[in-house]
Amino acid sequence: MASRIFRDSNKDNAGDFIGESAVTQSCEPCMKTNISKTATVFCKDCDEYLCDTCKNPHTVYKPGQHNIINVQDNTSAPVIIDMKGMDKCHEHARKIVFFCQDHSKLCCLSCVHIHRKCDQLDEIAQVSRQTRPDLQAIKQSLIKLRTEADAIIAECKQSETGLNESIAKISAEVDTMKDRIIQLFEEAKQKLISEAIQFQTAKVKRIGNQCDASLKVKEELNNVLSMFCFVIERGTPSQQYIYSEQMKEKRKTIESTIDEQRKITFSSTMTVSFPKQVTSLLEMGSNSIKLNYDGYKTVDNSSISLSSPPWPVTLELLVSVDLPKTGDNVKEPFLTGLDFLHDGRLVAVDNFNWRCIILNERLQRLGTPYKFKYHPYSVVCVSHDTLCVTWAGKAVCLLSVSTDNTITLTRKIKTSSKFRSICCMSPSNMVVSTYEDPRHARIISMDGVESDFDHSLTFPMKTYKPDESNCTYVQSKNTLVLTDQLAHTVYMYDTVNGTSRAVTNENIQEPRGACVGPGDTVLVCSENNNSIVHLSVDGNILGTYPVNMKLPSSICVSKDGTRLAVSNRLKGIKKLHVYKISPVMS
Repeated sequence: MASRIFRDSNKDNAGDFIGESAVTQSCEPCMKTNISKTATVFCKDCDEYLCDTCKNPHTVYKPGQHNIINVQDNTSAPVIIDMKGMDKCHEHARKIVFFCQDHSKLCCLSCVHIHRKCDQLDEIAQVSRQTRPDLQAIKQSLIKLRTEADAIIAECKQSETGLNESIAKISAEVDTMKDRIIQLFEEAKQKLISEAIQFQTAKVKRIGNQCDASLKVKEELNNVLSMFCFVIERGTPSQQYIYSEQMKEKRKTIESTIDEQRKITFSSTMTVSFPKQVTSLLEMGSNSIKLNYDGYKTVDNSSISLSSPPWPVTLELLVSVDLPKTGDNVKEPFLTGLDFLHDGRLVAVDNFNWRCIILNERLQRLGTPYKFKYHPYSVVCVSHDTLCVTWAGKAVCLLSVSTDNTITLTRKIKTSSKFRSICCMSPSNMVVSTYEDPRHARIISMDGVESDFDHSLTFPMKTYKPDESNCTYVQSKNTLVLTDQLAHTVYMYDTVNGTSRAVTNENIQEPRGACVGPGDTVLVCSENNNSIVHLSVDGNILGTYPVNMKLPSSICVSKDGTRLAVSNRLKGIKKLHVYKISPVMS
């Protein structure tokens, strides 16, 4: 087979784009019938390559002289390049012979039937003799594009290397911070123990002095009492009378001494307290350290870390359960309050059946539900084992939850307002929404002390019914969020600057429950749209997520921000869903 490889000057013409190209001579008559055979001879008079089969018919039937030579002997004839299918029509697999200027399309004989009415359909063999394409310019542009591709590849590799180095740097920075915190706590511990020992030494000395004084009193009483025996048994009436009068004075003195000693009290225990910043850090758990990326860096006053800007998320349904009336329910369950414990267990309050329930990750009930005396409304987990529940009337109650899922009432707090929803503002304070009260949101401490937000916050001039408004509070942004069901509005209040904004959108229809979402965002149940709306604290809508339930009303997010629970209020078809939350980083 006659062939050769471009390796010198011709290599730049083709090899840069498609690699090395084999140059072969094919029989031209065979090619006209779509047969590929290698040419063995060349007719110099007809300027045509021929195979052994076509050579004889060529000389016999084609008029004129025919100077036939072997292909190997032809050094001046043009070569035919194997185009590797590029000269074939992609649609019909036939040889390209025309170019349609109207559609800028290379055409085969089959394509001509489609383009026969076009104004300018050129035969390539003819126009290629008249106009030479500027292949060098095209080649240079392709080389430039290859250079740009190389640059992008280099940037990608550099970015990948940078990310790998960032992970190592992040790990080192976190370890350094951890070591500093451990060292700080160790120093604080040593200082605390030293102070405790000094306190103990001083108190023990005072305790010793008190004990010595009491021992002297006891010794004196023992002597007096032993003398009493002799006087009573053997003393004369005169002696008994005299001793009696003297003992009356002695008794007053001893009583006075005993009273003074009794007033001196000493605690037998010492305790330790931690500042709010430390307890806040513990409450935040794994969320206390957050990732910065793409140059964003926003100060978070409630955390030692820097937070990222809000991003959209995706929701993946993990588990769904129906909530029918069962044997131990008086009525069909209606979950008006949801929250996750720090260990991932889900807490739900059933308004219709007056119960508090603990559920595992498969939404299976754990332990025995706690039975309230009134209809519960909402629940919030205020520590790893403490819940606070609002209920009908002017009261909230604190519940403790053990590791074996035993729920115990620890304290009932009477309030001056009627509360509906509840959420955490700090480790010691909670934010509650009200009903039948013009103050739509208030603050209540763990000790039961009620207070109001700054007067610069302007609430709508109305009062709500129990199910018309709910609240949540974004601690890091000092932002109070209130939903107004009938106004189809979500209010955002900056509690530091006293500013507010009312967020309305076609996606927000009868908003109900609200909670803090990943990245200090807000998730709201849009009841009439059967969806969850995701907002930033600036009021921007980050996404809308349909849920396979009608009238979603209650919602909460796990402490690590990876799971979302939502329940609905449709009579006869009540459901509870748990979703996996994943960020959309693109």
